[in-house]
Amino acid sequence: MLFVYGIRHHGPGSAASLRRALEAAPPDVLLVEGPPDADDLISFAPHADMAPPVALLVYNPANLKQASFFPFAEFSPEWVAVIFALERGIPVRFMDLPMSHVFALRDGDMVERAGQRDDPFTQIAAMAGYEDPERWWESAFERNTLHSGDTFGTVLELMAALRGNKNAPESRETLLREAWMRQQIRAAQKATSGTVAVVCGAWHAPVLADTPHIKAATDAALLKGLKKVKTQSTWTPWTFERLARQSGYGAGVLAPAWYRVLWQYPENPHAVWLSLAARALRTRGVEVASAHVIEAVRLSETLASLRGTEQPGLDDLCESAVSVMGAGSESLLKLIERELVFGEVLGAVPESVPSAPIKSDFEAEVKRCRLERSSVKKVLALDLREAAHLRKSRFLHRLLIIGVPWGEPDAASSEGKQGRFHELWELRWLPDYEIILIEAGVWGNTVEEAARYFIRHQASEAPGLPVLSTLLGQALKADLPDVFDDLLGFLQSLSAASNDALYLADTLLPLAEILRYGSARALDTKAVAQVLDGIVPRFCLHLPIACRGIDESAAAEVLKQILAANRALGILNHAAFDRQWADTLRVLAENDGTAPLLAGLAARLSFDRQSKTAEQTATGMNYHLARAQSPSAAAQWLEGFLFGSGLLLLHHPELWHIIDGWLGSLTEERFTEQLPLLRRAFSHYGGGEREKLMVLAREGKIFKTEEATYDAVRADSVEEVLRVMLG
Repeated sequence: MLFVYGIRHHGPGSAASLRRALEAAPPDVLLVEGPPDADDLISFAPHADMAPPVALLVYNPANLKQASFFPFAEFSPEWVAVIFALERGIPVRFMDLPMSHVFALRDGDMVERAGQRDDPFTQIAAMAGYEDPERWWESAFERNTLHSGDTFGTVLELMAALRGNKNAPESRETLLREAWMRQQIRAAQKATSGTVAVVCGAWHAPVLADTPHIKAATDAALLKGLKKVKTQSTWTPWTFERLARQSGYGAGVLAPAWYRVLWQYPENPHAVWLSLAARALRTRGVEVASAHVIEAVRLSETLASLRGTEQPGLDDLCESAVSVMGAGSESLLKLIERELVFGEVLGAVPESVPSAPIKSDFEAEVKRCRLERSSVKKVLALDLREAAHLRKSRFLHRLLIIGVPWGEPDAASSEGKQGRFHELWELRWLPDYEIILIEAGVWGNTVEEAARYFIRHQASEAPGLPVLSTLLGQALKADLPDVFDDLLGFLQSLSAASNDALYLADTLLPLAEILRYGSARALDTKAVAQVLDGIVPRFCLHLPIACRGIDESAAAEVLKQILAANRALGILNHAAFDRQWADTLRVLAENDGTAPLLAGLAARLSFDRQSKTAEQTATGMNYHLARAQSPSAAAQWLEGFLFGSGLLLLHHPELWHIIDGWLGSLTEERFTEQLPLLRRAFSHYGGGEREKLMVLAREGKIFKTEEATYDAVRADSVEEVLRVMLG
């Protein structure tokens, strides 16, 4: 005898109905829609350490782009069927077309696609008053998990009617899958004289139930000549977020977290969901009383009654929560949507599950580092002076090299005074990283080995010094000393042959940061210092030439490189480098051929580094802002001179005095001409910074000096002018 149970993938109502049907008539053999490539992994399903949601990962080891996930939640009918069979010793196996054939079919994108079909479920949903077919299916088949009617008979009849609509043929892949499944049914019937039960997607149910009336020879002819490739399979943790249809998963559900409540609390799921919503809101500081929950439950039941459904659905619950708990504000519901609609749940698989060598090494290292994978973002603070923290840092950096961004380093964390010894990471694990990790196995059997060989491969194809410098920093942070030495050799060779100042500029900051991190990571960086000994003098020598004869847009890009170089040389704090850089800035500031924007910046940096006095800086300012200069050149020079944060003027009143002295020397006519230049220069400052400057100027705290007197009445008279200048 053959029983075909057409289910909705990941449907709690389908799962509950299926369990009742199997308990009422236990089969002798159970066939489940799924990849036979993973039959050997079915036995792991009831393992104590297996915690859904999980997924079967089937991939082609020769082409890791060919990989498919088959997710299961605790409320997935296929999962319920497998657990039922294993607990009772009933033979169970997957019956779908093996992925070894599917990958061969898809190779080169040669799959014949079906024509455009009108979605019959949309039409039925519309007839029932639903705009969304998923909402209709949930209401009709999934919401009431206690329904005891002939669910599968109804589904089979409905699907048979829908498949009779031949607006477009099925795809070749679908026809091959169904032919293969019918062949598996025939094989199972031959192997037993008892009952064969089939669990499949509802759409396939009619053509599988019709197996006795379809000739085996017809299916065999259709399947003849199928090519195949070698596949490997493993279990991998999954998340509710990835199970949701919103993530792009074709067989996903609208609200996994709600479906779990339907599965776990079939008697009163709506009351449980609203109670969980109240708890979630309380943890976020929202006052929700028990009376609110009771009233929300009553309102949801009333809404369901008005809509003609047996139980409240998610729409009813959300509307009730907003009206009663959120006082009509949907913004409060947004606070809990991820937790109670999509769900922040990450599954787990046993350590004994067979996996690729690099995956096994990864799991061992995760355990050694005492890291916890979670689909929720978490911040990890590391102190590199502690051995355990340094190990975590190295591991996370190695994962970044091979393309697994489990952790994203916070660049701002290295800007503080303790930056060289501290790192901040934002951790979040996604199931997709499993396949990326396995794909990285082509570079080595361990994470460290894969990172080492992959970074060597990148270095061999690196276009120049900046990329090599970045790779060098990655190798340092990942503690790959062998690669570090190789990269230094490449870098030394390229830098010795380059005289392009801007090309060299891009290497200074990465190399300087390597030296800064070197002490924290106990690495000998003498070779890096030797490379810098060759790069810095050539950069200083050739930079003035690179700053001549360029337009404003090009100068804006060079400005960023000069600032990065200035920061790098500040980090290095090398006396000889400081002298060379001071001479270079002087040449840039005094050379008439230098782009005005860069000349202004150089003058300001010279003042910052105390290589020019206030008097010398004021003289240069008067020259570049003189009437003989074009307004455009003067504007660019002043913009470069004042470039950066407004805090510069707050912390360096000398600069303010220079500008004030220049302004004080202007006639009224000349001041009116220069006012637009000042507005442009100050436009880069934030509103708060401009306001602070305005307050200090009005109070006389910036203008006041030991030698000068302060006239409050005259200062107030220019307040409006200052407001115009500062925006």
